[in-house]
Amino acid sequence: MLDAQHLRFAYPQQAPLIDDLSLTIPEHQITTLLGPNGSGKSTLLKLLTRQLSPQAGHVHLAGQDLWRAYSAQSAAQQIAVVHQHHELYDELTVADLIQLGRLPYQSSLFADPAPADTAAIMAELQLTALADRPVKQLSGGQAQRVWLALALNQEPTYLFLDEPTTYLDLHYQTEFLRLLRQLNQQRGLTIVMILHDLNQALRYSDYCCLLDHGQLVATGTPQSVLTPARVKTTFQLECDLITTKYGPVLIQA
Repeated sequence: MLDAQHLRFAYPQQAPLIDDLSLTIPEHQITTLLGPNGSGKSTLLKLLTRQLSPQAGHVHLAGQDLWRAYSAQSAAQQIAVVHQHHELYDELTVADLIQLGRLPYQSSLFADPAPADTAAIMAELQLTALADRPVKQLSGGQAQRVWLALALNQEPTYLFLDEPTTYLDLHYQTEFLRLLRQLNQQRGLTIVMILHDLNQALRYSDYCCLLDHGQLVATGTPQSVLTPARVKTTFQLECDLITTKYGPVLIQA
């Protein structure tokens, strides 16, 4: 279980980005963090994944403090983050980049004790034909699948994604979100992602956490969180929630 209690984080001389926030991430489900710009979504994700240390409060993984009981290496064996594109890795081939996912299991003295089947992961994500291609030559959709494959190569229990659809066109957004649902169902992965599209959150989430000004406004099922009244209050948008054959949809007035 991954949970946080009374988290607080602020940069010097600034208002808190996260202020007395507590939550539990449901296991084996897809949780989406939602909220307007500046609400604290990315900061919360970094606190939950040991990229930022809370100034107050605690994050617990399997009942143990994420900072006191885990090293960066041992935490990375449980928690993987799909990062945005970074030019530092542009010259690597697809296969070499994905292989970096095994670093949490290696040390200066010992090789990876149980190497994952990188070839199988590439096949699962339809990347085999791209194995020898430099990362810089990939399309946005291809690159996002490569970063996902790297994260899966860590064999994590928890998979975090910060705005994974931001630089993708509509086709690749849908394809990628369907892939996440498939991984959740087939592998039992607990997935936590940040999305801006509320209708994508309605369709692809099991659980939603709505933030505003560094605090949780609501948690629960997508439909219970994204009510028209709450969307109006949090996002200043007039909308209706209607039911279609594909599921609930928010229609802006």
